[in-house]
Amino acid sequence: MSLTNPMSSGSAVPNMLGMALDPRQRSKPGAYPQVGMAMRFHVALEEWETDLGLWSTCRGLQVQFTSKEIAEGGQYLDRELLPDRIKFSVVTLERVMTKDDSPKVQRWLSQVSEQWTGYEYEGQEYQGQKVTITLFDHQGRPMSQWVLKDAFPKEWTGPDLNAQSNTVATEKISFEHSGFLA
Repeated sequence: MSLTNPMSSGSAVPNMLGMALDPRQRSKPGAYPQVGMAMRFHVALEEWETDLGLWSTCRGLQVQFTSKEIAEGGQYLDRELLPDRIKFSVVTLERVMTKDDSPKVQRWLSQVSEQWTGYEYEGQEYQGQKVTITLFDHQGRPMSQWVLKDAFPKEWTGPDLNAQSNTVATEKISFEHSGFLA
């Protein structure tokens, strides 16, 4: 049994992204796909043009298409599925607290709390807003974007403070929304 180098055969070899790379051709930087870096994203709010800055984690960018099964009398092998609700998960952002960005979140939450009324009161009901999450590539160029429509802050969680700990202070905010599909 002999081991051969696949690169010496001159045939195209698939890479991690599933693209065939021909070793005889020199690759160009522009030939590679633009890939989003999971650790590089920015969050902004449409309301009051609030920039919430950079975050370290974003969880819950998820959509679920549900369906209902209809049972037809006398049909035991086949099933009918009908579209039902489209559900969007709660989106949660988390990061280390910073002197520049954390006060922006507090100011925005204060403004929301002043308008936090429902339909039962006279005046303007809080309608929610657009929350834009922008993902960047390794060179800082925008790669992808999600706009949460009619987003409401669900919860803000501040740091656990402990004089015997040496961990960094983190904050977390969650949004309920009516979707990010255009």
